[in-house]
Amino acid sequence: MRVAVIGIGNILMGDEGVGIAVVNELKKLDIKADIYDCGTMGIDTLNTIAGYDKVIVVDAVKGFGKPGDIIKIRPEEIKGGKIVSMHDVDFISVINIAKSIVKLPEMVIIGIEVESVKEGLELSESVRRTIPKAIEEIIKEIESSVQD
Repeated sequence: MRVAVIGIGNILMGDEGVGIAVVNELKKLDIKADIYDCGTMGIDTLNTIAGYDKVIVVDAVKGFGKPGDIIKIRPEEIKGGKIVSMHDVDFISVINIAKSIVKLPEMVIIGIEVESVKEGLELSESVRRTIPKAIEEIIKEIESSVQD
C-alpha cells in the first residue's frame, strides 16, 4: 500500500502552520510513507496525492476542541468544526471538487486545534507541545495501513 503524509498550512500565520511543522519533524524519521510539505497549494495538492492508496493530511483545525487537541477524522465526517485555511481554496473544498472527477485515495485528517492564527512564525505553546503526539498518531495510522 502506497501511503503519503501531506502537511498543509501557512507558516507565516502562527498555528496555521502546524501541519508543516509536523511533516518537517516526520522527515527526520525512517517511516514507510512519502512525506510532503504542501503549504498553501490548494488544488495543486491533487497532483501530489495522485497514485497513492492512502493519504494522511496534517492540518490546523478550529472548532473541534481546545487548543492543542488532536482529532482524527475523514473529510466526509467534518461538520461543525472546520479546517483552518489561509489558502485560496481550502483542502476540503479541493476534495469535494475532485471526488466528482477522479477516484481519490483513502484519506484521514490528523487535525490539531489551533489557539492563534495571526501573523508570525511561532506556534503557540499548546500547539507546539502537541507535535510529538500528532507524530505518534500518524505513525500508528501508517503502520496500520502497511499491515492491511
